[in-house]
Amino acid sequence: MKNSSKNFIKKTAMLAVFLGLFLAGCGSAGYRHITVVEHVPYEVEVPIHTPSPMPSPIPIATPLPTPSPTPEPTPTPEPSFADIWLEKLTVEEKIGQLIMPRLVWQTTAPCPEVTAWVAHYGFGGIILFGDNVYSIAQVQAMSAALQAASPYLPLFIAIDEEGGRVSRVGRLFDWQIPAAYSILATIKCDCFGADNCEHRCVNFHAQANREAARLAHETGQRLTTLGINMNFAPVADVWTNPANTVIGNRAFSRDPYAAAEMVATTIYGLQRENIFAVAKHFPGHGDTYEDSHFNLAFYPHDRARFDTVEAIPFIRAIEAGVDGIMVGHISTPQLRGSAPILCWKQDAFENGWLPATFSDFWLQDVLRGEMGFEGLIVTDALDMRALTDHFTPEQIAVGAFLAGADILLMPTHPDRAFYALLDAFREGLITLERLEASVRRVLYAKADILP
Repeated sequence: MKNSSKNFIKKTAMLAVFLGLFLAGCGSAGYRHITVVEHVPYEVEVPIHTPSPMPSPIPIATPLPTPSPTPEPTPTPEPSFADIWLEKLTVEEKIGQLIMPRLVWQTTAPCPEVTAWVAHYGFGGIILFGDNVYSIAQVQAMSAALQAASPYLPLFIAIDEEGGRVSRVGRLFDWQIPAAYSILATIKCDCFGADNCEHRCVNFHAQANREAARLAHETGQRLTTLGINMNFAPVADVWTNPANTVIGNRAFSRDPYAAAEMVATTIYGLQRENIFAVAKHFPGHGDTYEDSHFNLAFYPHDRARFDTVEAIPFIRAIEAGVDGIMVGHISTPQLRGSAPILCWKQDAFENGWLPATFSDFWLQDVLRGEMGFEGLIVTDALDMRALTDHFTPEQIAVGAFLAGADILLMPTHPDRAFYALLDAFREGLITLERLEASVRRVLYAKADILP
């Protein structure tokens, strides 16, 4: 009976525990009810709750690589002004761009004959002289009429306006710009004495450069007013031969470095007024005796002399961004380069009197190659006796162009020069690549004078 009583109590306790667990599971949500059994004489075995195992973590997918953005297509550059016109122009029109005749003698009005002549050949430019000039209004009207006569591209309207004795339009204005060499004479020397200033005084040179810049700026304003856009200046020759009268006081100095800085400031002053500056007369006319208007001029020195004297102002002009360089009709017996490709040049080459105008050594090897000049190479006037006494108009035109010139200035017969170049092209002597190299330089410059 004792055992039966104990079993009864045990069963009753277990029933109470189960009832408590059941009620806890049926209680209000969020709460847990626990039933406490009192007066249980022995330890009640309560089942231990084993938590369910945590589910395996969901594997993280390997991220897909971010696709690289599709590169934007490189935009095709817009064709340049030169590219557009190289495609448009015929061979004949390209050749016309290389020729710059002088305006007919004493022509002062835009007569039909002149405008028709310009339009027919499609000349790239015209040079004016004093006989074409009598008033500001007249030059303005004539410049505008010439531009209007050009069939498709603007013209270079050029002039020699150096100041001093080489001045075509100076008389139209209130005062005449002085000769280049006289600028030095106007500068007061206050450091070493008159004999040493030109070579040693920094302040002297600074004043001279400022004056050269001022005069160039004034010249540029005058030319712009007249409708002229190209000036065959400054003179970059070094006047080392006092007996040389063709250059003389047209040069800035006898010192190459003083001349070089004044050349540079003159270029800046002209370009500031949108005038194309053309430095002259490469490879140097300052130590010759002869006047190439009447005779072939000779430069008697070697390469070392050229590099240390005559070359200095031209190098500085290139550094200053000069638009063009004019080549003079100057023979250099000690500096010849390779034999010419045209047989009619051979005798002049072998005997040391081939002009630089016809020398690919001077124009391509030295000026383009060594000096790195990329602008326009312009011949001096092709009607000078330094050339016409020895060569035909056809030889002059083709010889200068094949040597490396871009603009043929003042051929004696512009029509014969035109057809000589055209015939040379048709015969294969002038390649399309060579022709377009010069035309591209002309077009590149003309992009800056579009209306």
